[in-house]
Amino acid sequence: MSTQVKTKADKCTQIFEHTHDVALSDKVLEMEEKLKADPKNPDLWMQKGIALRGQMLFREAIEAYSIGLTYDPFHALLYRHRGHAMVNIRRYQEGAADFELSLRINPMNWDCWYHLGLAYYLMSDFERARYAYERCIEITDDDESLSAVTDWYWLTLMNLGEFELAQKAALKLSKGKNIVANKDYYQRVLVYGGQADVKEILDYANSLEDDHMYATQGFGIAFYLLTKGEFEKAHEILINITKRDTTWGGFAESATYELLKRWDEECEKWKK
Repeated sequence: MSTQVKTKADKCTQIFEHTHDVALSDKVLEMEEKLKADPKNPDLWMQKGIALRGQMLFREAIEAYSIGLTYDPFHALLYRHRGHAMVNIRRYQEGAADFELSLRINPMNWDCWYHLGLAYYLMSDFERARYAYERCIEITDDDESLSAVTDWYWLTLMNLGEFELAQKAALKLSKGKNIVANKDYYQRVLVYGGQADVKEILDYANSLEDDHMYATQGFGIAFYLLTKGEFEKAHEILINITKRDTTWGGFAESATYELLKRWDEECEKWKK
């Protein structure tokens, strides 16, 4: 008996009809009222999108940004924010396209270069991720921002086999800096450069109650351990991140998902 080969996709794989059951925040409701009075204002649509994204309503945020772009197709920040939300729901290619468009309009937007690099990293397009992060570093003028971009830049260079460049990048940040907002990135970069003890940072990560902060700290440490051949320990951290997925749209959470998809291949790559 022959099996018929399907040649057309099912509706459920292409049209997503699920609706959310989230109570909209006061901020979202406030923006909806303002839009009733000024429906063609792209900045109001952007603010609504940001408010929706704050509730992890990423698809709804994308719709808001897209409506805003119909009123101002050259609004760089709308592309930037829509790209961010695209990456949140793992539509990396579409996110990268939005960041590229935004950067054509405003090539000096640090956030766009940073998130463009992230989109390409999550696509495993490490050469283009490297280019984006290097452009990002060129316009970075504070240690807080440098800590964040250096973390992903180091990960990118390691994936490319550029070990000496990765070490050099990590050592641009020395111990003793007053990093607050990006402390977790900074601590990991110190580990990468051999300036901090990985066990101490891992113990700190395990003490975190915030799932996203755990993922942010844990992913980088897991990848570092992977490069050192400590596969079992690295895998355990990654699995723990997937179990603590209340902030499933986070970048470290997505990076964990992508790394686990190619886990066997990665282990072969890093075997000494």
